[in-house]
Amino acid sequence: MRSSSKREINIYKERTLCEQEPGSLLQVPMAHGSFFLPKLDASQNLGRIYDFILDSKSTRVAYSFAAEESDECTDITQTELVRAACRAAHILRPAKQGADKQIVAILALSDVLIYQAVIIGCIRSGLIPFPISHRNSPAAIVHLIKATGAHRILTTHASYGHVIETLCADIAAQDPTYELSVEEMPSLGALFPRLGRECQEDAFTPYPTLTSPSTDTALILHSSGSTGFPKPIPLSHRALIETVSFGSLKSLTDEASRIAVGHLPPFHTMGNLLQHLLPVLIGATACIFPPASSATEYRIPPAATSDLALRESQRAHATCIMTVPSFVLEWARNAEDVQYLKTLDLVAFAGGPLSLKVGDALIAQGVNAVNIYGSTEGGVASVVGERCSPDWSWFKFPESRVNIRWVPQGDGSYEMQFLTVDTHHPALENLPDVRGYATSDLFERHPTRADLFRIIGRADDVIIMANGEKAVPGPMEDIITANRNVSGAVMFGRERNQVGVIVEPSMSCRVDVKDEVELARFRNLIWDSVQEANEQAPAFARIYKEMIIVTGSERPMIRAAKGTIIKKPTVLMYQPDIDALYDAVEASSSAAADISPPTSWTTESLIPWLRMQATALSDKEIDVGTDLFDQGFDSLNATFLRHRIVAILKTNPAAAKAVEQNLIYAHPTIVSLAAAISSLISAGSVTAADPKAEIEAMIQKYSVGLDRGSVRNAKKAPADGDVVLITGSTGGLGSHLLAVLVGAASVRQIYAFNRHSPRASSSERQREAFRDRGFNEALLASEKIVYLEGSTWEENLGLGRDIYEQLCCSVSVIIHNAWTLDFNKSLVSFEPHIRGTRNLVDLAIGSGNARFLFTSSIASAKSWDPKLGPFPEEVQLDASIAVGNGYGEGKYVSERIIHASGLDATSFRIGQVCGSQSNGAWATTDWVPALVKSSIALRCLPSDPDGTNAWISPEAVAESIVELALRVEPPPFSINLVHPHAVSWDSVMNWIAQMLDLPLVSFENWVAALEKSAIGAGAAEFERIPALKLIDFFKSAETAGQFSTTKAQCLDSMRNLPQISPEEAKKWLSYWRGKGYLPAE
Repeated sequence: MRSSSKREINIYKERTLCEQEPGSLLQVPMAHGSFFLPKLDASQNLGRIYDFILDSKSTRVAYSFAAEESDECTDITQTELVRAACRAAHILRPAKQGADKQIVAILALSDVLIYQAVIIGCIRSGLIPFPISHRNSPAAIVHLIKATGAHRILTTHASYGHVIETLCADIAAQDPTYELSVEEMPSLGALFPRLGRECQEDAFTPYPTLTSPSTDTALILHSSGSTGFPKPIPLSHRALIETVSFGSLKSLTDEASRIAVGHLPPFHTMGNLLQHLLPVLIGATACIFPPASSATEYRIPPAATSDLALRESQRAHATCIMTVPSFVLEWARNAEDVQYLKTLDLVAFAGGPLSLKVGDALIAQGVNAVNIYGSTEGGVASVVGERCSPDWSWFKFPESRVNIRWVPQGDGSYEMQFLTVDTHHPALENLPDVRGYATSDLFERHPTRADLFRIIGRADDVIIMANGEKAVPGPMEDIITANRNVSGAVMFGRERNQVGVIVEPSMSCRVDVKDEVELARFRNLIWDSVQEANEQAPAFARIYKEMIIVTGSERPMIRAAKGTIIKKPTVLMYQPDIDALYDAVEASSSAAADISPPTSWTTESLIPWLRMQATALSDKEIDVGTDLFDQGFDSLNATFLRHRIVAILKTNPAAAKAVEQNLIYAHPTIVSLAAAISSLISAGSVTAADPKAEIEAMIQKYSVGLDRGSVRNAKKAPADGDVVLITGSTGGLGSHLLAVLVGAASVRQIYAFNRHSPRASSSERQREAFRDRGFNEALLASEKIVYLEGSTWEENLGLGRDIYEQLCCSVSVIIHNAWTLDFNKSLVSFEPHIRGTRNLVDLAIGSGNARFLFTSSIASAKSWDPKLGPFPEEVQLDASIAVGNGYGEGKYVSERIIHASGLDATSFRIGQVCGSQSNGAWATTDWVPALVKSSIALRCLPSDPDGTNAWISPEAVAESIVELALRVEPPPFSINLVHPHAVSWDSVMNWIAQMLDLPLVSFENWVAALEKSAIGAGAAEFERIPALKLIDFFKSAETAGQFSTTKAQCLDSMRNLPQISPEEAKKWLSYWRGKGYLPAE
């Protein structure tokens, strides 16, 4: 017995050797002892490498484990392991009897030593081992056996005899002619007669050499079966050698020499790589559990738990542990476990994501946690990252060895596709255009390091909702699972209007799901984590308490061998519960059935009742006079609140029927909503408000204290250059404005002001926006830029007093560009934006000489009478011209407030901004790309012979605004930024039609086709035809009126602006294709 009680770190050092014959095995001396490693390249097969170990008489330790009775370790050398494999080969295929490449299925519960010796023995004898997870259903095992044509099964009858009997009976029933031989796994003593003590002099009979080419199948593994039956995946000698000759497995041995892997299932990809290939091909020592079986007697190995894994790692003196995220999560919850993890060189994990919160906490405590990416089909492709790095969750891929095509998905994520190259041959090739493998794994790019990527989910995990929105569940599930009371979370919501989540309580927090009190307690226990997940998610993907399903102990989540949840079967298992939940939500029974109505239907009685309901839905106190949407309400909150209102009106069917879908949007404060409902009860309808009067009232409210005649100072730029404050710099137009400002020599400093986002910092979002627009990211390194985060509608813009005072003392130009684009909201919902405009006006006045520029919209002239001619470039004091939608009305109100201030100011009424001239970047959320994508599905584009198109590029808009901002002369107050040289609508449609090979039809026929597609449309249709979400918009679409551009054309950037061209349209299509929004050519 060899003692390894002291931690050893063997540092490998290769030296240049004389040139060998092609395909020869180079001997690489090690720094400690006479250890040799074979040359690893595509010319080898595993059999030759096993022979190399025998020939070199390697004493390198392959396995090490602590005996039960002491902490002294027993070591199994590489030579002893390969000798054991040869003995297995003699047992399984004596004298190489039978045909080569017979497939041998292994369905056994066996010690790692026996299991891996049998795997190697099969390969060494020319058989193809096929380890199968015992967690598969009998039907799945039958499928795998028949799919591969396996006619031999190695098993452990003592543990799986009943399974084998059922298996054989099922196969015989399906096909009586199918031959199947069942054999017992070799015993420990038959393979390792002198366990840990074998010497070169001990009796041993070598097995004949394997002559297979490296492209032959060496081993078959199978997928987890998340989308149906598991699929067999043949792995060649070449693929197995490639996966350990570069990437994380190779770099693991550079960091640590003793790696704890005994807790990994030997039939799984990770277990096979780390228990077989790592110690044999790379020379690391695999620290495993001591064998449960004796030399002659089989015993069932202990179940691998997180506690046992850590204990055996300690006893085997491991310097690294390789594991799955679920184990890391368990250890992170125990302070003693974390203390031990801190002593290890590496804590490496793979097979799934680890919550960012948990990983960050471990890194902060000094645990060197590293994330590894790999798959059965593509191998282990990433490299080990930097020690204790805040970027621990990001992957780096060696470009010299793997060729990855990152396919944009249109939402900032990318699908990873491995392209086959000489140094990397994926086991499966499924791309239609080139050789390679589409992983279906979705990644995001690091905001500042182009070489780092982080996995966020799978393409087949993305939840496509009934409205066509896409919810990415991975990050939210990770946050919820990080809660110590949760062992698993799976989101659902496909083809539904809202998402929900199935939550599995942890072992220490079991819940009686039939007890409503316990269920409520558990939901409250995890609610903070759900809220944290909601903060990271878009509004449409928020999870509500009503949408949480808790699993019972009789129906645990279905998991793969590596411990990860197999989502689709889990969701399918809970489908009846999910359907019942949605039925309850649709009927409002879960939210409103037991809700008492108000004491009366007066406004005064409705206000406290509505406030109580809104507070319950938003989980925070609601102010009755403030817009609900400014207090965190979103479309789903509005839907639930409307359900509750309809439910209490069940005694008045006429009133309930009269509740419009947009009731909450139209009356977004509790006070206004109460008045509307009271009116509905008493008068049978909601009293219509005077939109012009509402606009005038809003102007008056936010113009108090302004005196147009008291300011109107001419702009005086500081001697050392302008200081510009720009709001909304991370948006599309905002990015163009920032790029122009950075390049302006007369600008000394730029304050880039944006709202806070939990997703990323302002600087990270700015970099993403620049990358999307094709700008030079080096511009963002300019010392001119200072990022600020706040809210314009808060006091001091939500900034600290010192920073606000600094702005007052230095800002010479304010460009107010930030504004939410939402045509559903009413004017009152834009009040925070209007308040923000007034706050910025006050900042400009306080600074003494700041010029104010506002990005308004032609929507502020929605009701202009075209009979009066083109809309003039002057302020319009008749508020009726703005009546139309809350968006345009709010812009108009802000124009009037700025005008009343007397500031040196300009309001730019901007028309439809098209794609960027540089790369065609045009947000896929806009109506034009939705029209184009939908037209591909409808097989026609809309024609409007009388229509005109005055679309203008973001470059022209940004350059015009900055040009006027930096001029010394006082600017005109109003400028219409539409293209001065409009082209016909049909010209643009014809260009696109030719590029997409589509016919033109009348706009009426196109809308009719769209309406026809809406009948019975589900999530797939909304994804394919996004114009379905804008059907009312297209039905009421009309050509924008004419706008005067006399003043606009005095600007250099507008004077000689060329008309939009087919080349620009081509760039738009290319951009949308690049984002994955349109199909490839």
